[in-house]
Amino acid sequence: MSSILLTLYYIFCYCIFSYSLALMVTYLILTIMSKRAQAKMDINMPDDNTIKFLLRGSPLTPAVSVIAPAYNEEVMITECVKSLMQIDYPDYEIIIVNDESTDDTLNILINEYKLIEVPYDIAMKVHSKPIKRVLKSTDERYSKLVVVDKVHGGTKADSSNAGINVCNNKYFVCTDVDCIIEPMALYRMMWYVVNSPVPMIGVGATMLMVNGCTVEDGLVKRAAVSNRPLPMFQQLEYMRSFLISKLGWSSINALPNISGGFGLFDTDVAVKSGGYDPASFAEDVDMLLRMVTYMKNHDLEFNLSLVPQACCWTEGPATLRQLFRQRVRWGRGLFEIVTNHRKLFFNRHFGPIGALTLPYIFIFEFMAPVLEMMGFIFMLWLTPTGGVNWRSALIVFGMIYLFCLLIASMVIYNDYTIKVADWRSKRMNYFKMMVAAVLEPFVYHPLNTICSNIGYFRHLRNTRAVWTPIKREGFKKQK
Repeated sequence: MSSILLTLYYIFCYCIFSYSLALMVTYLILTIMSKRAQAKMDINMPDDNTIKFLLRGSPLTPAVSVIAPAYNEEVMITECVKSLMQIDYPDYEIIIVNDESTDDTLNILINEYKLIEVPYDIAMKVHSKPIKRVLKSTDERYSKLVVVDKVHGGTKADSSNAGINVCNNKYFVCTDVDCIIEPMALYRMMWYVVNSPVPMIGVGATMLMVNGCTVEDGLVKRAAVSNRPLPMFQQLEYMRSFLISKLGWSSINALPNISGGFGLFDTDVAVKSGGYDPASFAEDVDMLLRMVTYMKNHDLEFNLSLVPQACCWTEGPATLRQLFRQRVRWGRGLFEIVTNHRKLFFNRHFGPIGALTLPYIFIFEFMAPVLEMMGFIFMLWLTPTGGVNWRSALIVFGMIYLFCLLIASMVIYNDYTIKVADWRSKRMNYFKMMVAAVLEPFVYHPLNTICSNIGYFRHLRNTRAVWTPIKREGFKKQK
């Protein structure tokens, strides 16, 4: 029996070697695609001042609703509204959706912004828990602010749907209250919308960690990489995800996900696709794929794009417990996407997303944690018996490790990634990111692998889950 298992192990090793080689080749292709997309943007996209000049004076510039669900966010809510109020855009509204918070979130909003209940025309375009009341400010300075108080739905998706039901604009942006938005973010995203030859149904934007940054009056005054290990690893992870994977896929109109942290959507298409699914653990991916399905099933052309500049700064989990909860939920969400949208996978009818992106996600993102865990178990079983070819194993690991360092280095030294005030700070940020790149395969990646497998297991067992928001720590202020 042991010889049979040993033979299976060697077969598994050859498969893993081929799998790793294929992953590196495809990721290298994505890197090349993302670099070409950035080069094209450098040539065709004007600077911020030109974009602002062209869009601000045009009567064709669409209005935007910015939706921010909030549940027990008393620590962050005023900083969030300050940030949203400083967005530089000619026609937008801010919709804060209070999901029946049990802390002081709503009272802080009412007192800080002088809110009163007002009559409001609400059309239930997508499903959400009932809206109890709508509040607006008596102070003209906060005329853009709308606060929706609703029955507790328990998920961000349900609150986002309530915001969609209240908004009346052509486009909406969904964000989180722990996010700090760059003032020019909407201008940058809308530039892709107004210049698209076919309807642009979604635009994503690069997000980075606000952990470690200095925030004052709702703006990032000084960007810096956190000294804490987990946010530091997440910064590298986000940079790699947005600036290589997502930007690469967007260059062929195959963007599989517009982050729920900050993404712009066509309201009409989102409504016709059913809005967000309150029961989903990956509501942002789920809605985008349903929007793509709707457009393809009706033979309608569309575009999806990603802004490579940092437009949003988000607070990432700073403790193992918070990170564990988030990544297990992400694992469940990925399994859910593979199950619920399986008809799109390997299906050319749904364009490059169905033919290329989703197969890549299934093979190299969904299957990777399972294969890694199987390999680890094989290694544990064979090590005491001397059945491991350590020379071959180290060669394969070294090849993968060096490739990861190469990709990380390319991302870190990209001009779009780290916004800093001076060269000294820039060098320190680069140093921290390189430390994260060196340590990630040994520390952070195994943690994510474990969390993903636990998420898969809980999905298969249909374990009941409660949506638990990340405990906010607040932003570092200037002294």
